[in-house]
Order: sequence, then structure tokens, then C-alpha cells
Amino acid sequence: MDYLAGSEPLSQMETVATELNAKGQRGQDDFIQCWDRAVALALADKVLSAEEEERLMTAAKTFGLDQSELDKRGKYTQLIKAAVLRDVLDGKIPDRVHVAGIGINLQKGEKIAWVFPDTQYFTMKTYRTFVGRSQGVSLRIMKGVYYRTGTFQGRPVEQSQMVSLGNGPFIVTNKNVTFVGPTKAIRIPYGKVVAFEPYSDGIGVQRDAASAKPEVFKTGDGWFTYNLVTNLSQL
Repeated sequence: MDYLAGSEPLSQMETVATELNAKGQRGQDDFIQCWDRAVALALADKVLSAEEEERLMTAAKTFGLDQSELDKRGKYTQLIKAAVLRDVLDGKIPDRVHVAGIGINLQKGEKIAWVFPDTQYFTMKTYRTFVGRSQGVSLRIMKGVYYRTGTFQGRPVEQSQMVSLGNGPFIVTNKNVTFVGPTKAIRIPYGKVVAFEPYSDGIGVQRDAASAKPEVFKTGDGWFTYNLVTNLSQL
């Protein structure tokens, strides 16, 4: 549809909607395929303009489609993520995510920019074991009975590895990143972070403390997570 490409006025979309029977199942199915392609085209350069967003959302409203219908192939979520990043890059705190039941107390002036509902949290754990060998002799006390004397020479060895501490929502705000897990909740202010490390499916956080251990949050979308938190931390 030319309207989605930005080359025709809204009246063209309204005409097409009438021809396709916008409220009918077939008309909506045909439109969603066009809408998905238009979203992919708009995001090809990783940037979503305000005009592109307005055209896409106006078209969806014309066909009477809600979020769940538009997001069957994840395109609606991609669109909103791009809009959130545009807000942040423009120096604005996004106000596009409305959640309930997260169970965290927001600080004064703190606003939620995004929530990753099923994030896996990893941190570094250190284990200590002893390795060595024993020395000594066995003395026979009676037939079939021996008494062993000797010493054990060993040394402690420490090994570190990343371990999962469960899944839970990972909340990104204009002041902190917060994880609410099954056994504990952690809040990390941006001012306490030395560096963020991007991963394909999440983000690593290194806190500013001598004893701080690396922490990794597997959100499922590393590119979006990294760009969101690094730019929010600079607002």
C-alpha cells in the first residue's frame, strides 16, 4: 500500500480499507502482511522516524487491529522498541510501557522505560576445593587388620564460573536497572556501573566496586538492551 510507504495521503488507505473490508478477517489478514513488510522496511536503517511511526499506527487503527493482532510475528514489538530508542536519543524518557504486578518501589522521579519479563540472571560464583596427596605407611596389627599412619599434603584451589540464579523481570528505568528474581531482587544505579558489555542475547554489567563480580542478564535482545541502557545512563 502506497500510504504505508509514505507516498500517498490517508484517504488512499481509507479507500483500500473499504475495498478490502477492513473489519473482515480476510481484509485484516491481507493488511497485516502489508503492515509487517512496511515495518521491516521502516526499520531497515535501524531508525524509526516519527512520521513512519504515525503512518503505521494510523493504518493499524484504520483496520481496527489491536496490539496482539499486530504482534503475531513480533513486528509490533519491534516497532515500539525502535520508538523507545528514538525517544531516548531525543533526550526524552520513554512513556510507552505500562505494566502491573512487577512489585518494585520506584524512586522519586524514576520512570520505567522497558521491561523484559522473563530474563535469566547470571553471576560469577567461586568454588574452593583441596587437591593433594597423602603419605604414610600401613602397620599390621593382626591378621586382616591394618592401621595407617601418615599425613595429607594439600592446597586450596579456587575455580570461578558463571551460574544462573533464576528468571524474572528485568526492568530498565531512567535511573537504574532492576532484576526481580525468585530468591532475591537487585537494583543497580547507572552511577555505580563501570561498563556495560553487549551480548547477542543480553547484556553484562560490571559494577564499580573492588569486590564486584560480573553479572549477565539474558534478555533475548542484546542489541536493543545495550543501546537502551547505555543511552538512558547518559540522560
